[in-house]
Amino acid sequence: MNVIVVIEEVASSPDSRRSEEEDMTTEEIIEESVSSPSTEMPKSTTELEVIKSLEEQSEDEGPEEIANSTFTPQTVKEIDGDRQEGDKQDDLTHSTGTELESALVTVDDTNKKSSAKRRGLGNKNKEGGDPYLGYDNPRPSKKRKRAKKQKAIVQNMISEEKYNDVIVSYTEETMPKDMKKYYFQRYEYFSKFDEGVLMDKEGWFSVTPEKIASHISKRCQSDVIIDAFCGCGGNSIQFALSCNQVIAIDLDPVKLYCARENAKIYGVEHKIEFILGDFFQLAPKLKADVVFLSPPWGGPSYMNTETFNLKSMIPRDGAHIFQIASSITPNIAYFVPRNTDPHQLARLAGPGNTCEIEINSLYGKVKSLTAYYGELVDYEQLEAYEKEKEEEDLMNEINRGFLSNCS
Repeated sequence: MNVIVVIEEVASSPDSRRSEEEDMTTEEIIEESVSSPSTEMPKSTTELEVIKSLEEQSEDEGPEEIANSTFTPQTVKEIDGDRQEGDKQDDLTHSTGTELESALVTVDDTNKKSSAKRRGLGNKNKEGGDPYLGYDNPRPSKKRKRAKKQKAIVQNMISEEKYNDVIVSYTEETMPKDMKKYYFQRYEYFSKFDEGVLMDKEGWFSVTPEKIASHISKRCQSDVIIDAFCGCGGNSIQFALSCNQVIAIDLDPVKLYCARENAKIYGVEHKIEFILGDFFQLAPKLKADVVFLSPPWGGPSYMNTETFNLKSMIPRDGAHIFQIASSITPNIAYFVPRNTDPHQLARLAGPGNTCEIEINSLYGKVKSLTAYYGELVDYEQLEAYEKEKEEEDLMNEINRGFLSNCS
């Protein structure tokens, strides 16, 4: 049984924010998963283009900046134009009023507020007020209306969108404190986050970073692929960009709703068939070239254990999930936590078969592992790996002989 361990650096940037307790270095994962301590970590086999993160720009933005960045100058101009037209109409409506009202219109800007107060106009425009003296100075009112409208815009933008009473749209203000670190990485999960991406609470810590999802999708290029546990659609969207048809399955209607809406943002909804149902019940009826497995890991608690056991997976034993998928096709990509026991993954391949374990690293931090089976295994990579190992063993032997001769 052959096992390949591949280091896959998807993107690197020294400025990216990362949580120390959440991420392990590539060296640490290699020490745990590769038995040879003398093996030097190979260079990245893939270097994808680094897209500059917008986190630093957006982290410190307050509600006002959010509002200003959302509405284009043309839109603001139109809003102001409507408002001014309304104000003129108010003036015309009261142009035949008393001299007191005419005086209010001509009051100097610096004395508007105090003048209105002295005349006792206040809130006389409410019920029971004088129909002629029932309006405050229209120009101070114009500023108040503008401020009120801007406030309403901001409140509308930071409101929590819900589906089936579940929050599916968060902002920095509404995100729970213990999940802020995920919000700061939002552009890593979805580069088009600002266009209306939806995720429920669980989706924030279970979605695959977009660059990693894109890399996996290229490895899984096929006619039809099944995303057995699609969640909020991070992987399904990337599969739709590289495959002809995607079957996205999830048991949670909220997540499936988010996945569909997110697919619309990326313009790939027409290539994805969304199915609300249980993968284990649907599997006997499904046909596909590749099955992608990314079942729930049980939340962030997987980081609290030194080695993740596939039997701890939710909703079922990880080995059982693999068996169900293999009844559809032998070509399987298994996305698992970075601290998963590699021996468990290798045993899934069965006697005489090959398992390729890819270490997905993002910005120098190990994020996850992807195990490839069947025709998804890169045998050219296997040959390169074995050749590199032979050369390294030879160099170690030469060095040992040189040191013994010197002594």
